[in-house]
Amino acid sequence: MFNFIKIQNHKLISSLFIFLFSVNISFAKSAPESFADLAEKLSPSVVNISTTTIIQQKSREMPSFPPGSPFEDFFKQFDKPGNKKRRAQSLGSGFIIDDKGYVITNNHVIENAEKIMVILFDDTTFEATVVGKDPKTDVALLKINPKKTKLKAVKFGDSNKLRVGDWVMAIGNPFGFGGTVTAGIVSARGRNLSGSYDDYIQTDASINRGNSGGPLFDMAGNVVGINTAI
Repeated sequence: MFNFIKIQNHKLISSLFIFLFSVNISFAKSAPESFADLAEKLSPSVVNISTTTIIQQKSREMPSFPPGSPFEDFFKQFDKPGNKKRRAQSLGSGFIIDDKGYVITNNHVIENAEKIMVILFDDTTFEATVVGKDPKTDVALLKINPKKTKLKAVKFGDSNKLRVGDWVMAIGNPFGFGGTVTAGIVSARGRNLSGSYDDYIQTDASINRGNSGGPLFDMAGNVVGINTAI
């Protein structure tokens, strides 16, 4: 009798294990069939950022020649005193965190910028001012005056809940091609790059020049990170 009950209990445990295993498989997360609905919903909250910076260029020292030398007149045309200034433009990304016009981006996107322009999803353009910035964490807060334009702010998620292998999606302005969507998985956590912040999320979603400052979304459409480095 005892042996029989023991065998039956083994069968019961085996049957229960198979049942639970089947339930776990049925609830396992699969790869998204499409990111289209999520991209359409979130793209209006992502902005392109264009900055103009004045760069000082020092004049080059020209070689000296004896008076009357044929080279003296030739090099004189390049010898212009004083420093030269030139305008340099760069591109980045950002995202709206408040419908009053507050925008988050990377500090290195707007660092030393003389003029900052924020371009919305529909190409509406606003000049932005810097509210605050933190070079150590490479984050900057901008402010635009939306006037009558209705802005759509993002929602924040909890990046601590991200697991390696979770799907994520990035939206930004790589190489000036605004509104670009890329997707991938969380490849690793706690990566240490240069600077004082050492808890970067590594992802295989394509991040290129111009994506800096843009958001990384989870599959619920919440911001879980700021795209910072390639």
